[in-house]
Amino acid sequence: MRFIAFCSFIALAASASVAEAGLVNPLIPAWAGQANTQTATWDSFTQASGGANTPDGPGSAPFSLMNFAPGAFVTGSGNIYSINSALYVMVTGGTRNNQLSPINVFMNVATSGSLLSYGSARLSLFDSTGNSISLAPTSYEIRYDAPTPPQGSAQTVAFVWSLGSLPLAASGFRVEFMAGAPSMALDAVRLDLQYIPGPAPFALMGLAGMLSRRRRRS
Repeated sequence: MRFIAFCSFIALAASASVAEAGLVNPLIPAWAGQANTQTATWDSFTQASGGANTPDGPGSAPFSLMNFAPGAFVTGSGNIYSINSALYVMVTGGTRNNQLSPINVFMNVATSGSLLSYGSARLSLFDSTGNSISLAPTSYEIRYDAPTPPQGSAQTVAFVWSLGSLPLAASGFRVEFMAGAPSMALDAVRLDLQYIPGPAPFALMGLAGMLSRRRRRS
């Protein structure tokens, strides 16, 4: 009887750690929600392994989040959790107007149980001609940390990429990160991207036409 009670206690404790709620004290950039930005948030997931999770936050950009580690499942509280494998998560999407490279990218990730592999976070940018670039974060910060018995912690971790000028006009991006060990629950994710305003394609075509006409007249 004591053994059964002990096992029940462990199961309840593990469930409590998996059910830790949401982003706590996330790092939200001052420019979030302004012109030339994109934001997407995930607070509850529906696809555990290989399926695309669309953002459920109001006004989110049409990005996609997927876990590629096998054996994961969605908990009753909407987290992605795996007991036997380390989660491998990827967020993908198109850049604003499919022609601009972001100058700043902020990602907040809420987890519980085993910790994130902080060094696994990468941002990749792609252009329409097959060129790409992969970048480690400029910085990261643990914004919240609380123990979750029987193991690990509930954490909110913020990753920042400060990019400046890049040698390509990105049409798409990928952000990826991994758990440091099995038994990590992915609770919530927020992604913010900021762009430098650029001329629209039709404006560029019009400018090219004006230059061509001026050359013919001269």
